[in-house]
Amino acid sequence: MTINLLEVKYVLDNHLGSSLHHQKEGEISYFCPFCSHYKRKLQVNLHTQKWHCWVCNSKGQTLKSLLKKSNAPAQSYSKIKEIYGDVTTKREYNSKDLVGLPEHYKPLWISQNTPDYKNALHYALNTRKLTPMDILRYQVGYCEQGPYAGMLIVPSFNKSNMINYYVGRSYYNATIAHKNPPVSKDIIGFESQINWKEPITIVEGVYDAIATKRNAIPLFGKIILRTLRNKILTEGVERLYLALDKDAFKDSIKEVEYFLNNNIDVRLVQLPGKDPSEAGYRTMMEAMDKAKKMDFFDLVKYKMTLW
Repeated sequence: MTINLLEVKYVLDNHLGSSLHHQKEGEISYFCPFCSHYKRKLQVNLHTQKWHCWVCNSKGQTLKSLLKKSNAPAQSYSKIKEIYGDVTTKREYNSKDLVGLPEHYKPLWISQNTPDYKNALHYALNTRKLTPMDILRYQVGYCEQGPYAGMLIVPSFNKSNMINYYVGRSYYNATIAHKNPPVSKDIIGFESQINWKEPITIVEGVYDAIATKRNAIPLFGKIILRTLRNKILTEGVERLYLALDKDAFKDSIKEVEYFLNNNIDVRLVQLPGKDPSEAGYRTMMEAMDKAKKMDFFDLVKYKMTLW
């Protein structure tokens, strides 16, 4: 039997609030409901189900006991019982999508009188051209301490509004400019923002998606992976815009061919010398308006330019 750890985390988050993901796979922390310590000191292991607060020493052997002791609603208790069952056996776990925000994440939309906050906000507004509404809509944050210190954090949420990925980008001139979580990228970026009944735009990065403003999915790279590819087909997406960077032209042509073969209206958005975040919303919209429906004649023509 396979245990979906993401589903378990969703049940716990609904009852205990937002969690933090540890480096050790399958371990997360919450604010303890028994001692109300100001830091997340209640550590939970989703594999073993063991839980322990490092402040008040409350602990248990199963998540059912945690939910019962903390007066969780009956449906949460029943769901955990359904997931794990009553018999303790060796199980397989599906944890590729299990991710939480960095421990020291702070919301950028909450003003702070610190140098890091001011620098992060300046970087977001002036360098990345985000608007205050973008910051709130995409829950952009930053870190002053820890592995992501000095980085702007842009999280991605799945259709259940649970974090499935995030991107860290230094707002200082740091040696390490980018840092992402050690989890699979085979997810749907910004899925909570997507309306599958409308045209979809595929871009490379989170700032490209934010600049596009509507129905844009970041790849966190240059390749459309299996989960997103299958979702586009199963949702019956009628029109798809590909707006990958100029250096990913060869990858774009491969994607055009795949979606043409699946009878999808696919359009190649061309922004010479710029990516969507550099071009900005207005230029991006103009390029999308100019992008025409591709056919196999266009595909052959573009392929010839690669020879």
